[in-house]
Amino acid sequence: MPAFNDTIRKVTTGTIAPVYLLAGGDGYLEDFFIGEVARHFLSEGSRKQVFSLDDDRAEQVLAELNAYGLFQDRQLLVVRQVQRIKGAVREELLTYIVNPNPDKCLLLVMEDYQPTKGLQKSLAKSIPVVDTRPPFPDTLRSLANYYAKQKGFVLRSDALELLIDLIGDSAGHVMSELDKLFTQMEMGEAVTRELVEAQVCPDRSFQLWHFQEAVARRETGQSLRICVSLMEYGTQSTRIVGSLSTLFCQLLFIQTGTNMERGYTGLNKLVTKQLRPMRRLYTPAETTRILRKLRATDVSLKSTSIASDQMLIALVAGICRGIG
Repeated sequence: MPAFNDTIRKVTTGTIAPVYLLAGGDGYLEDFFIGEVARHFLSEGSRKQVFSLDDDRAEQVLAELNAYGLFQDRQLLVVRQVQRIKGAVREELLTYIVNPNPDKCLLLVMEDYQPTKGLQKSLAKSIPVVDTRPPFPDTLRSLANYYAKQKGFVLRSDALELLIDLIGDSAGHVMSELDKLFTQMEMGEAVTRELVEAQVCPDRSFQLWHFQEAVARRETGQSLRICVSLMEYGTQSTRIVGSLSTLFCQLLFIQTGTNMERGYTGLNKLVTKQLRPMRRLYTPAETTRILRKLRATDVSLKSTSIASDQMLIALVAGICRGIG
């Protein structure tokens, strides 16, 4: 499978496939890829449609794909939760991608990356798969440099390494901090290590990786203190839960001996070093229970009116003290 950055380079030169599968769940990478395809595929007057099969019917998507107009404009269709397609509709989709309409670009989005299973395996036989898992460090470096260049700035390598060490838990976080830096700079200027040291969250006592590190060490008081600080400084509750999911997923991979692609953790270097000592503090059964609890909490945060701060405090305390 081509690397994410290689696929982006093809898109920016106008080499765009009629159908892609985006698999991996990193929201920033999904939005970035969709944005680049829209910018290079659509022309003035063209339209983009977004479907989510949580709410929309799969039949609507197929009807739109098979619709032809007298004067056909280019069209971009983004379909999320595509794993929900079943039965005859699924077979129709697989038939379509063998002979797609070249005036339409279809982006199928799945949260999980499982190229050898189910629908994803069937799709991968016919269309390019774009890996949207939280990126490898090399991919993140390349993406950040591309992003800075597109915005008209230079990103020094030592500044980027510091950014990744501080906030490299997601591509979105790194690009968000770059955007903040760009607003203080003149076009063409370089982002330096000194600027990053001075400007990246100078008033915030803690970063998400501090929180992951404290939970990895099972330090209840410190974990709660950092969690509260993060919420006070505007970190979204779902992002805090996501950081824990990443941490415990990586721990479970180590505990079960699952083979991971070399260099990939989704964590920064400092937290990654805590994974092996962390094995002695959390049993595999406990890690599995925690991951189930994190998934349930994520659903509750998105679907209920319970105060998120209360929910998170109870969650973090339960993890550090032991979820029964």
